[in-house]
Amino acid sequence: MTSYPNIYQNMNQTKNLRLPEKERPYGLYLFCNGCKNLYSNEKKVKCKCGKLVYKAQIHIPGTGKQVKPMILETDNFHEAVQLFYNFKNELKRNSFQKISIKKEDSTPTRLIECFAYYMGYLNNVGVPSHKQKTRAPKYISKYDHLFEQYKDALADNGVDWKILKFIEVNDQMIGFIHDYFLVKHGYANKTYNNNMGLLSAFTTHVINKFKLDYQNPFLGVPDMVVTPKVKAIGEHEFTNLLNLITPENGIQMKTLKTRKNQKKVNHFKPWLKYAFKLGLFTGGRSEDIVELKWSDIRLQEDGKFDTLETIDHKIDSANSHRISETDRITKCFAITQELGELLLEMGYEKYKGTSKYIIAPEDGLKRSNVAGIISRSFSHYYSLLNTGKAITFRNLRKTFMTSAYKEFGLASTALTNHKSPSMTDKHYYDKEVTRDEAKENFSVFKKKKNS
Repeated sequence: MTSYPNIYQNMNQTKNLRLPEKERPYGLYLFCNGCKNLYSNEKKVKCKCGKLVYKAQIHIPGTGKQVKPMILETDNFHEAVQLFYNFKNELKRNSFQKISIKKEDSTPTRLIECFAYYMGYLNNVGVPSHKQKTRAPKYISKYDHLFEQYKDALADNGVDWKILKFIEVNDQMIGFIHDYFLVKHGYANKTYNNNMGLLSAFTTHVINKFKLDYQNPFLGVPDMVVTPKVKAIGEHEFTNLLNLITPENGIQMKTLKTRKNQKKVNHFKPWLKYAFKLGLFTGGRSEDIVELKWSDIRLQEDGKFDTLETIDHKIDSANSHRISETDRITKCFAITQELGELLLEMGYEKYKGTSKYIIAPEDGLKRSNVAGIISRSFSHYYSLLNTGKAITFRNLRKTFMTSAYKEFGLASTALTNHKSPSMTDKHYYDKEVTRDEAKENFSVFKKKKNS
């Protein structure tokens, strides 16, 4: 609300102030800053302090005698009346609150206005604290890129997106976007589904937020068929990968759109072998293993290794980190013999119980940056194997879970941290591994040993 400085409280009144009874609006008074008396008209003034000012006292509806007071900075009656009504109207607009209440945003009408609104929403602009969410910059950038593609798809088909209204987007235009993704760019089915899903979520949000009488045209878009591709890494393959991790092999010349000359990138880090092994032996995501600390190690009663207990960062992130420290959901990585040997090799006896990170404790990088280095470096070094397979750091997780599921079946959830083994079976279990073993060891009718 507007603040009117009280310039009269410490000034002697040099002339009489008018407040005629017939012209006075109810709630406007003469007030003496000396004796603190309040007068409803000029004839009732008896004090001679010389500190009279105009004062508004506006009654708060729904209360007994509560008022909102304000000294008016003028010595002219007509100006005082104008300031009085300005103050009264402002109080009404703000529902007589002490702080300014943010009114609902006006409804955007054009498509590009809705794009701008949603980008602000993703960045929590104008969003009340209890509704704010922490979103990854990569997720927000994805929407920014999608909106540019949305506009390109319309423009390619002669639609002027600059003036197009949000509620004018129809099924035909969704077809333009469909063709833009599949025909012009040749996106894979999974990418297509993700893009359409994000645009549908944006459209639904705007409809619900501004209570529009409009049906989301993206809701009729069928998902493209996606067959999960699960590929585990073989032991020999992983050993060869580790042998390639040298400073010399870490050099890569990358072509960037923003530069004419290639950029020299060195992917080598002295802790990369440990990071890859830790990923394989825990089945953790890159964002999981970079957060592990030596103090996360739990021991059995006899002092032997038990588990690595850490926050479930995927669930924590999904809840925008609103879960308190004591209530955060954790998950455990069983310290198997090979994981225990790795921890000892990495310096357990030296660092046990400390809050140092197990991976890259001295680099001083953000954990998200360390996770990025692990993913990019893995892809680079694996490409040097020339297997022709699209393998990333995530495949280490699939390798771990394939072995766990094959070994323990339904009970493997104790190792995978999945709620249901069906999740492991559908997305992480490489059935080719079992088929390969079956070729050597499986028989419908068990062969009898020769006596």
